Amino acid sequence: MVKKRKSSKKSKQYYQKFLDGELSLPHSYWLVGVVYSFGVGIILAIFMLGFNLPERAANVLALPWLVFITIGIWKSATKYKGPKFWAILAKIAIVIGIINSVGSIISGV
Repeated sequence: MVKKRKSSKKSKQYYQKFLDGELSLPHSYWLVGVVYSFGVGIILAIFMLGFNLPERAANVLALPWLVFITIGIWKSATKYKGPKFWAILAKIAIVIGIINSVGSIISGV
């Protein structure tokens, strides 16, 4: 007989907690949204140079990461218990980032 594993919040992996908005807003925005995104950008740049891909391809390859951080930061901002000002600013930054990314893909820059 196979035992069912209980699903608890403690057993969630780090990135699942982020995606569910369970990490703090500063942690989600600054660490995952800025620092980790910088690392993803470096990896994509190396990949781009190695395969001699156009910049548009890198922007398209970055889309899954953009969707991931958008969902996690948005949910974290929604659950944020501190001053609403910070949650609103985080959401505005997300919207600007999406517009910028989509514009870069469309224009090819």
